[in-house]
Amino acid sequence: MANEPKKKTSSTTKKTTTTKKKTTTGTTAKKQTTTKKVAPKKEEIEEVVKEEKVIKEEHKVTEPKLDYKMILIIVLALLIVVIGIAKIGGVFENKDYSKSYLLNNKVIANEIKKEDISSTLQNKETFIFITSLNQDEEYNEEEYNLEKDLKKVIKDNDLKDNFYIYLKDENTNLRELFGIEENTKTPTILYFKNGSLIDKVERLDEKMMEAGDFSKLLDMYELSKEE
Repeated sequence: MANEPKKKTSSTTKKTTTTKKKTTTGTTAKKQTTTKKVAPKKEEIEEVVKEEKVIKEEHKVTEPKLDYKMILIIVLALLIVVIGIAKIGGVFENKDYSKSYLLNNKVIANEIKKEDISSTLQNKETFIFITSLNQDEEYNEEEYNLEKDLKKVIKDNDLKDNFYIYLKDENTNLRELFGIEENTKTPTILYFKNGSLIDKVERLDEKMMEAGDFSKLLDMYELSKEE
């Protein structure tokens, strides 16, 4: 009878041990559940990839595309402007050696005729540009270019209405018409004042007169308006 209580104690101890084992097993299961990683879904991966592409495209430096039509239009417009300016400046002028450059380009208004010489010379200040054509009834290139150079002198000194051109030929009598020697070298410019011959452009060398020689004559008689 005295041994019975001891058996009960032993049974209780077994139960306690069993309970502890169960608790330990449950704790291990919990740990395994907590440390397990969940793999990302396919849709989530695709969404991330899309977002990365969008970010890259936003930061990507796009190279400007060449608009060839616009470039062509700009080039043509510039070409038209350049040609227009060149024509105004006389770069692309049509050289017609059969006509006076001064008259053809309206630098001066008058070609003096034989019958008008006497009345024309009565003006206060008159300049007569005597020149001639060659055997082909054309200007030589040198004489044509001389008229081009005279254009600036005439315009700068406001001589349009006082400057006349006379085309001489083989039958022209310079002494009779203008009171100068027959062997006067032409082209030349005669300066008349109130009907009297004051001076003429004359070179001492064999070269043809230049526009600068006419400028010197104007300076000599204080007729120059150039600054």
